[in-house]
Amino acid sequence: MTTRQAVPSKRAPTRRPGVTAAAIAAIVLLGAGAWIIWSSRAPVARPAERDNILLITIDTARADHFGSYGYARARTRHLDRLASEGVRFDRAYSAAPITLTAHASIFTGLYPFEHGVRNNGNFYLPQRYETLATALKAQGYRTAAFVSAFVLDRRYGLARGFDTYDDRMQGALPQVVSLEAERRGDRTELALTAWLDAQTPDHGSPTPDKPPFFVWLHLYDPHEPYRPPPPFREAFADAPYDGEIAFTDAIIADVLEKLRAHGLLDHTIVAVIGDHGESLGDHGEETHSMFVYDAAIRVPFILWRPGRIPAGLVVRDPVRGIDLAPTLLELVGAPALQAPHARSLVGVMRGRRNAAITPVYAETYLPQFYLNWAPLRTLRDDRWKYIDAPGPELYDVSHDPGEMRNLYASQPQTAAAMRAALQRLTAGSAGSMNIGAIDRETAEKLAALGYVGAAGDVVPARGGYHEGAGDAAPRDPKDVIGLFNRLRRANSAVRDRRYDEALPILRSVLQDDPRNAFAQLVLGSAFMGMGQYRRAVEQYRNYIALVPTSSYAHQWMGICYVRLGEQDAALRETAAALALDPGSTDSRVLRGGIFASRGQYDEAVRELRAALDVDPGKNVIRLDLAKVLDEAGRHDEAAREYAAILAQQPQDGAALTGLGALRAKQGHLQEGVDLLRRAVATDSANDSARFDLAQALERLGSREAAAEEYRRLLDQAATSPQVRQAASARLAALRAKP
Repeated sequence: MTTRQAVPSKRAPTRRPGVTAAAIAAIVLLGAGAWIIWSSRAPVARPAERDNILLITIDTARADHFGSYGYARARTRHLDRLASEGVRFDRAYSAAPITLTAHASIFTGLYPFEHGVRNNGNFYLPQRYETLATALKAQGYRTAAFVSAFVLDRRYGLARGFDTYDDRMQGALPQVVSLEAERRGDRTELALTAWLDAQTPDHGSPTPDKPPFFVWLHLYDPHEPYRPPPPFREAFADAPYDGEIAFTDAIIADVLEKLRAHGLLDHTIVAVIGDHGESLGDHGEETHSMFVYDAAIRVPFILWRPGRIPAGLVVRDPVRGIDLAPTLLELVGAPALQAPHARSLVGVMRGRRNAAITPVYAETYLPQFYLNWAPLRTLRDDRWKYIDAPGPELYDVSHDPGEMRNLYASQPQTAAAMRAALQRLTAGSAGSMNIGAIDRETAEKLAALGYVGAAGDVVPARGGYHEGAGDAAPRDPKDVIGLFNRLRRANSAVRDRRYDEALPILRSVLQDDPRNAFAQLVLGSAFMGMGQYRRAVEQYRNYIALVPTSSYAHQWMGICYVRLGEQDAALRETAAALALDPGSTDSRVLRGGIFASRGQYDEAVRELRAALDVDPGKNVIRLDLAKVLDEAGRHDEAAREYAAILAQQPQDGAALTGLGALRAKQGHLQEGVDLLRRAVATDSANDSARFDLAQALERLGSREAAAEEYRRLLDQAATSPQVRQAASARLAALRAKP
């Protein structure tokens, strides 16, 4: 069913180019009278014209916490305006409450049992699957992605088809269990807008010599922990999740303004969709990933493009995240993906309603992979929702949208029909599992490293549950959700270094359930964070016994051994990590550091170059390579690597420092001084750059200027003790000279 809502009258744009994200945030909080409006005049569409596409995926986006979905407290006026001027899908559902799994379905149009990406961390999208990005790239689109969480790192297979895949994250603990290393959304937005500036120095629509673009922006901020920045932190002190959503809305407004400023907005399809929801305590689940109730899988889904997409339309029939890719491809006239269960929604938007409601499938296998509990799968139609579990569930969602009254026992015929439909859809099996599999070659490598028996099967043998499973069935997640919440809190405590709070929980869980892989992993992370590296190694080994395909556990053991001073053991563990995941740049970098510390520079360079082959855009790896080349005396090669960084990031302080010091060392003193002055200007607290600058000035004969830099180092509170001592010694030496 579709309905139309009133479309607000279009007012003149009130924003100017150059408005900052902070300014947006302030305006957003002023109230209903201070809307930020972007131009939405509908241009006359030419048949041959192909629109740009901006896809925004919002992580952990629960639909009923957005204003256009009826949430009175929401501050989502910009998304609400997109919805009022475009199409809003009222009942849109994710294929899984798992970030990587859900995105793999969005991009391929396939269900998880088809593409095989069933969890975060050690699953990968195989190259044989076409994606929205590869399809648009084949149509001549310029493609770029800007993601905000490590869980979508290029190594997991979503980067194919993108010319640019920006997955640079902020620093995080090396043993982060949940793979939640992230960057704040406004920083991801800056990367996107810089790309737009470089791609579109002039204004206007795509032309034959300037093809259209497809840009994907992933925003992770609503994911826990909920820590919105000011002023959202203060405005939503009692509801920080809503504050993160309001912050996300402000970021999206800024991106739309950038498109408008470049004259691109009127030629761009904007698609906004959540990857999954957030339970927020419903059914006892504090966050997501364990359940497939609507709180965790119902998401916002909006399409906007005045003149080509109907305005003010609300589609109330159930739709799915897998329907997005075929819809966008049809809108731009591109061939459809090979996705047998997905459907384009263009016909629905044009008033053609299907005779039968398309069933909606979702799943979570995280309970099995992390906790040795039962996976959950669900199938729904317009009225009924069936959840396949050790304790099956059936809900009449037309009368019970909160899924509070389980009718499985009182509606046996309906339950049997829904269960049979689920079995037909999935062919009665668990389906594809594209885990980081241990093939024969990998098993041989691991055996050579001492990991005999590492090829244990962790793939579920069957696709669901049925009557008569009896005592053989694993634990039902709904029966142990309280335990999972305790484990999540323990993991959060480890992340925040509150180890005294985490350890009792983890030990209690493992005493009752030693096969709880998640608890083993988090306890290993706790010991690692506490500096108890041998105990951490022991816990990671326990985890590997349960999850033998985990490359991360080997990598974390490698870090532990480095900190214990046992480099050979560290090399062994990183070799095991690479046998499981040849694309593990972290393992390559760790090995490169070990080899460099031993003076084995050729081996170090080989490892770092291999890491760059996997991720050529990661300048932190290139910086390590430049430093190793410099240390090895290969100065010209080092200079080229520093220059490559500066070509991408002209104000990179570390690269300016490294190249400046190198050029000074090569006798190009004035060039070195100029580069080092730029480094200091970029970051006045960069004591390494300032010390190198002072030394270069000394050699240049500028003793007074050098002395001034040494004095600044002594005056700065942030100067490290080593640099302070060296600066003091040099200043004394200068004063002693006649």
